[in-house]
Amino acid sequence: MRVVATAGHVDHGKSTLIEALTGTDPDRFPEEKARGLTIDLGFAFMALGDDTVGFVDVPGHVRFVKNMLAGVGAVETAMLVVAANEGWMPQTEEHSRILSLLGIEHGVVVITKADLVDDETIEIAQLELAEHTEGSAIAAWPLVVTDATTGRGLDDLRTALRTMLDTTPAARDEHRPRLWVDRSFAARGAGTVVTGTLALGSLAVDDEVLLWPSGDRARVRAIESNHERVSEVAPGARVALNLAGVDHTAVPRGTAVVAPKPWAAVRAFDVRVLPLPGQQLPHRTTVALHVGAGEWPARWRALDEEGRYGRVRLDVALPLRPGDRVVLRSTGRQATIGGAELLDVEPARRTATALSRLAEDPLRRVAAARPFADTPVYVQLAGLDPTRADDALAAAGFQRLGGAWATSDTIADRRADARRLVRDFHRSHPDEPGLDAALLASRLDLDPARLRALLAEEPALVADHDVVRHHEHVGRASETDGGRQLLDALRSTPFAPPSPAELDADARLVRLLAREGLVVDLDGVVFATSALDDARARITQAIADRGTLTVSDARDVLGSTRKYVLPILNRLDSEGVTRRRGDDRVAGPRAAP
Repeated sequence: MRVVATAGHVDHGKSTLIEALTGTDPDRFPEEKARGLTIDLGFAFMALGDDTVGFVDVPGHVRFVKNMLAGVGAVETAMLVVAANEGWMPQTEEHSRILSLLGIEHGVVVITKADLVDDETIEIAQLELAEHTEGSAIAAWPLVVTDATTGRGLDDLRTALRTMLDTTPAARDEHRPRLWVDRSFAARGAGTVVTGTLALGSLAVDDEVLLWPSGDRARVRAIESNHERVSEVAPGARVALNLAGVDHTAVPRGTAVVAPKPWAAVRAFDVRVLPLPGQQLPHRTTVALHVGAGEWPARWRALDEEGRYGRVRLDVALPLRPGDRVVLRSTGRQATIGGAELLDVEPARRTATALSRLAEDPLRRVAAARPFADTPVYVQLAGLDPTRADDALAAAGFQRLGGAWATSDTIADRRADARRLVRDFHRSHPDEPGLDAALLASRLDLDPARLRALLAEEPALVADHDVVRHHEHVGRASETDGGRQLLDALRSTPFAPPSPAELDADARLVRLLAREGLVVDLDGVVFATSALDDARARITQAIADRGTLTVSDARDVLGSTRKYVLPILNRLDSEGVTRRRGDDRVAGPRAAP
């Protein structure tokens, strides 16, 4: 599933467009239907090829910007809607700015109500859109002209959405799920149900979860996605969780549902400011901070004279990580004044003596707030001479790490932490190959490049594919009896493999072999990776010979059945090796020459 949020001014036809696409009216409340005005978030689903698209419809009225922010805070794609008869309006401006502040880089622009104007007015609306979006990611989004009443442009919009979703990177899986609750209610016979867009990891039935900021624990009793019960759900999907052990009144909108271990909730963090034209954050102020689906009062303090970096303090603790985006709004003017990207979620607590020493040494003071930063940051924040900054940093005991500078002590501490985390993982998971590299980087507050640089000079640890292990640890599932037996069975009938369950192989073994790159799960069917490679070559050659290929043709090429061929074709479609054209497959943009 992929999730798309709407954005745009009030009465520009967002909800009508969603209903025309999905057959579902996203306005849920009688008041909304009576007034023809979206007040709160609405939800709908649509089949698009072999995929499902979940829409989050947001209100466009200025009075309900908080609800709009709750709808877009966890999505990665959007549909900016502009009415042809009104063009760019105030909430079009604010919504588009919010999308940019949240780092939403993929989407579609839709001109609606084309039936109300002539072609010249539509052309003017297109020129106006180009002018207002120039220099932003939205400028590169495809533009589609529609009329939801007659159906004009809806097929073009579906095609644009399909293309956009095909080129949007898959939702990140950092193996630490987080769901920001945008709706909470009590369902008869089920108890507490919460909904949201799942990110950063998977959740399964019976998983224990933590709720922040309350700190309550709960258990996932059931999961529903696209109105279907599932036992597990991957990141990037709209999800409804039935939670046991907590009342729905204790899980308001904005609550974060997370896995217990990988997350630490924080109250203070340092950020890089994402400014808006014409807006300036004071050096100290109170702001409304929007993250995920929630709004929280926060105190802001700039860390440099220009206000490029700052520290935020919350009254509550939330599970946040470096790289998270937040939106800052004025509590007085009720206007969006900027955004921020989290850089450090562990601002150090220091004694008065340590603080006085930092006050005397601006370089160390900056390093305390920015443990890893490039030369320009230290120039800006510590007042270094740009021509001699690198020499000054080296003389002060700083070292290069992945394109950034850090103190020798900081680097030594991170290496020691890395060794400890990997050792602990080996003790608790002795037959797994190693600790997930992305998870290790997150726990060390490093990006992937800096983790690689840290490990390059750490002989005790080895980066092996996407995991990090101790140099003496092997732990490969493929070297166990069960692993060898499963691989042999899958390879013996590559295009009609037995299911792991038929071979008494559990899901954990499959996951470990997949991490080694030896098997792949395609829509619930587990193939040897070598079989997928072989299928890719055969299908590509068959299309090159014939021009097109049906599912029936592919069955003949692979000597298999529809049950196994469809998952393979779906995977090749997603890779861009093939492309669907009606009932046929043709060569995709990434087909081998």
